[in-house]
Amino acid sequence: MKFQSYSLGKSSIVYKLLIIIGFAFSLTACEWGDQVESLAQPNPDDFAVLSTDTVTIKLSTIGTDSLMTGAASRMLLGNYKDPYFGKVRTLSFFQPTLASGMSVVQEAEYDSLILTLRYDNSYSYGDTTKPMNLTVHKLLTDILEKSAYWNHNSTAYDPTAIGKITIVPRPTTTKLLKIRLSDALGKQIFEMAKNNQLTSNTDWINLVKGLVVVPATTDNGPVVGFKWGPPVGDTTSLQLHYHTPLVSEFKKDSALFRVTASYNQTLADHAGTQLAKLPQNTRVSLPSSQSGNQAFMQAGTGVMLRVDLPYLNQFRYAKYTAINKAYLRVKPLKASVTDAFRVPKVLYLYRLDKNNQFYTDASGAPLAVTLLGTPNGVSSAYFTDLIKNEQYYRFDISSFATEIMVSESNDIGGFVLRSSPFGSSGTFREAGSLYSMSVDRLVVGDQLNADKGVELELYYTTVKPK
Repeated sequence: MKFQSYSLGKSSIVYKLLIIIGFAFSLTACEWGDQVESLAQPNPDDFAVLSTDTVTIKLSTIGTDSLMTGAASRMLLGNYKDPYFGKVRTLSFFQPTLASGMSVVQEAEYDSLILTLRYDNSYSYGDTTKPMNLTVHKLLTDILEKSAYWNHNSTAYDPTAIGKITIVPRPTTTKLLKIRLSDALGKQIFEMAKNNQLTSNTDWINLVKGLVVVPATTDNGPVVGFKWGPPVGDTTSLQLHYHTPLVSEFKKDSALFRVTASYNQTLADHAGTQLAKLPQNTRVSLPSSQSGNQAFMQAGTGVMLRVDLPYLNQFRYAKYTAINKAYLRVKPLKASVTDAFRVPKVLYLYRLDKNNQFYTDASGAPLAVTLLGTPNGVSSAYFTDLIKNEQYYRFDISSFATEIMVSESNDIGGFVLRSSPFGSSGTFREAGSLYSMSVDRLVVGDQLNADKGVELELYYTTVKPK
């Protein structure tokens, strides 16, 4: 290991502060009139503060068999090719519903059936200058027949599209995406309403069990987010438009079917990438040494980046030594970061055992790495170091390092990097998290990579025995 010594010499600021503090404590311990015979001063040669940045850090990648994506407030659509993660594809399955019975006056005339998707202007990923080819299909089964959905789930749908559109998305400047659907279906719904055959949502579901929007497999553009959840006036919906020609006026009207259930299918085909080696067994990690000296994380598909500090516990055998602070620096592989493939704004740390299972608290919530002396989880924003002209994350893992030093079992596991926290309550704590409804990703080089991406800044004090 390489060490840097910060010896506390007599001319140092620390030495002067020690004298001042010692003098202050001696005064507070005395009453007026007491005689101060001597002032004990520590010998600065007896201890030193040291640092090292050469601690071994082990990186690996974990694949998850499922990620809860049901009831997410963001619908995801898109298809793109990633040089590190392969082909990434996400579809949105959803169910428009009828709040109550629907009826139309006999004089009314059909106009159109429109699916309106409301952009979530806070999220897109990939190249938004490239076109998206989207088709809309009817589901063949009711998605409410299942109570939970995961990223690999799918619901059977009619291969014949009832609507299609080609767009270059503008999620930050446009509010709505409107897709005109089949007039044959629209007129069928309209005639049933005129004949009082849509008296409840059950009648509607028997006709339209749900919809799915599918991006073309040939697309290589962005993944775009759309809103479907509350508030009511801010949702994706299906609208049946019609008008009533009267003698005195031309009256337009519409019926609204709001989306009340949805899930995203988010998959990655890793063929031709280092991740093609990812073990099917989620209890087994892919070491960075076997994946091009790189480790990976991707939200939505459930790929996690694991960090272990296998030899840090050796510091316990250095007598009269105590760790003061430990900071983990994580720098993305420079070649992996582009305007289209940005890194997550913030990363969070969660603890795993040796079998890649999350440690949990009494309520079943995954345990975060915490700040020393607090219950607060550790996180770090991605920031620019203007002095070193580098961009990285910096995590205070002093608590974790201290636990390694005092643990008798030598088995406290490691931790993973995530792009969002877990949910705070419920059976499915992944549901509704940003990690489950985004595709943000991160590539990090290990310590043997030419673009080394991890470093532990370790500060500790050593005392010389008398």
